[in-house]
Amino acid sequence: MNDKNNKQIQKARQFCQEVKQLAQKYNVPFFVVTDGASATSNNGCPAVKNARDNHILWEKENGYDPNEDWGKDF
Repeated sequence: MNDKNNKQIQKARQFCQEVKQLAQKYNVPFFVVTDGASATSNNGCPAVKNARDNHILWEKENGYDPNEDWGKDF
Protein backbone atom coordinates (compact mmCIF):
# COMPACT_ATOMS: atom_id res chain seq x y z
CA MET A 1 0.00 0.00 0.00
CA ASN A 2 1.43 3.34 -0.96
CA ASP A 3 1.54 6.35 1.34
CA LYS A 4 -1.36 8.13 -0.42
CA ASN A 5 -3.63 5.09 -0.03
CA ASN A 6 -2.57 4.65 3.58
CA LYS A 7 -3.45 8.28 4.35
CA GLN A 8 -6.82 7.89 2.62
CA ILE A 9 -7.60 4.76 4.64
CA GLN A 10 -6.58 6.50 7.87
CA LYS A 11 -8.91 9.42 7.04
CA ALA A 12 -11.74 6.99 6.28
CA ARG A 13 -11.19 5.19 9.57
CA GLN A 14 -11.09 8.46 11.50
CA PHE A 15 -14.38 9.44 9.85
CA CYS A 16 -15.93 6.13 10.94
CA GLN A 17 -14.67 6.67 14.49
CA GLU A 18 -16.30 10.10 14.56
CA VAL A 19 -19.60 8.63 13.30
CA LYS A 20 -19.36 5.98 16.01
CA GLN A 21 -18.88 8.63 18.69
CA LEU A 22 -21.81 10.64 17.36
CA ALA A 23 -24.04 7.54 17.33
CA GLN A 24 -23.03 6.80 20.93
CA LYS A 25 -23.89 10.36 21.93
CA TYR A 26 -27.41 9.94 20.52
CA ASN A 27 -27.71 6.25 21.44
CA VAL A 28 -28.66 5.18 17.91
CA PRO A 29 -27.70 2.13 15.87
CA PHE A 30 -25.73 2.75 12.69
CA PHE A 31 -23.81 1.33 9.79
CA VAL A 32 -21.49 3.48 7.70
CA VAL A 33 -19.22 2.58 4.80
CA THR A 34 -16.75 4.68 2.88
CA ASP A 35 -13.75 4.00 0.67
CA GLY A 36 -11.35 2.25 2.99
CA ALA A 37 -13.43 1.65 6.10
CA SER A 38 -16.77 0.75 7.57
CA ALA A 39 -18.22 0.70 11.06
CA THR A 40 -21.36 -0.54 12.73
CA SER A 41 -23.09 -0.68 16.06
CA ASN A 42 -26.49 -2.26 16.25
CA ASN A 43 -28.94 -3.09 19.00
CA GLY A 44 -31.45 -4.97 16.89
CA CYS A 45 -32.39 -2.50 14.16
CA PRO A 46 -33.37 -4.57 11.10
CA ALA A 47 -32.38 -1.83 8.63
CA VAL A 48 -28.87 -1.57 10.07
CA LYS A 49 -28.55 -5.37 10.09
CA ASN A 50 -29.67 -5.57 6.46
CA ALA A 51 -27.18 -2.91 5.39
CA ARG A 52 -24.30 -4.65 7.16
CA ASP A 53 -25.30 -8.10 5.91
CA ASN A 54 -25.28 -6.84 2.33
CA HIS A 55 -21.92 -5.17 2.85
CA ILE A 56 -20.50 -8.45 4.18
CA LEU A 57 -21.57 -10.14 0.94
CA TRP A 58 -19.96 -7.36 -1.11
CA GLU A 59 -16.72 -7.64 0.90
CA LYS A 60 -16.54 -11.39 0.35
CA GLU A 61 -17.23 -11.02 -3.38
CA ASN A 62 -14.51 -8.38 -3.70
CA GLY A 63 -11.74 -10.02 -1.68
CA TYR A 64 -12.05 -8.11 1.58
CA ASP A 65 -12.17 -9.59 5.08
CA PRO A 66 -15.58 -8.78 6.61
CA ASN A 67 -14.22 -9.68 10.05
CA GLU A 68 -11.30 -7.24 10.00
CA ASP A 69 -11.39 -5.13 13.17
CA TRP A 70 -9.35 -2.02 12.51
CA GLY A 71 -11.17 -0.22 15.36
CA LYS A 72 -8.92 -1.84 17.94
CA ASP A 73 -6.04 0.18 16.44
CA PHE A 74 -7.71 3.48 17.39
